[in-house]
Amino acid sequence: MRAQALLIAPVRLALGLIGLGLARVRGLDGGLAVGLFALGLGILLFSVVASVRRRRDWARIAAAEPAPPDARIESRGRSLVTATYPSTIGLTVLTGIALATNPRLAALLAGLLAGLAVAALWFAARLAAWERERHGRVLVERGRRGRAFLRSG
Repeated sequence: MRAQALLIAPVRLALGLIGLGLARVRGLDGGLAVGLFALGLGILLFSVVASVRRRRDWARIAAAEPAPPDARIESRGRSLVTATYPSTIGLTVLTGIALATNPRLAALLAGLLAGLAVAALWFAARLAAWERERHGRVLVERGRRGRAFLRSG
């Protein structure tokens, strides 16, 4: 889980910054562009902090069982691809569409992408601390309802 968050964060941040830059190229004033970008980032972070899903994810992690000895770990490439769907891909497509029609909306959506990057880094830091306390590594089955395991080491 931590590796996936650390892999996707720079991709989301880069896409957000590209969206912000392209909104400027489309004629949006710099101050307004940055303001809308920051608003999108703030909205996303607030929604993540208030999210019921995040609390469920942490409850699942807290209930992690010992990992089976034959547990297979997904490749980093596969983890990155999995992390892009649907949020990163969807927001990137919407930002691209907005760039053609409404640069203000594009700057806001770009901020949402950057917010996803910050949220991923925040999650990775919290998970790393949690794993350090337990001297292990969290592994999660693929899928929203996948079980969590803790591998010692």
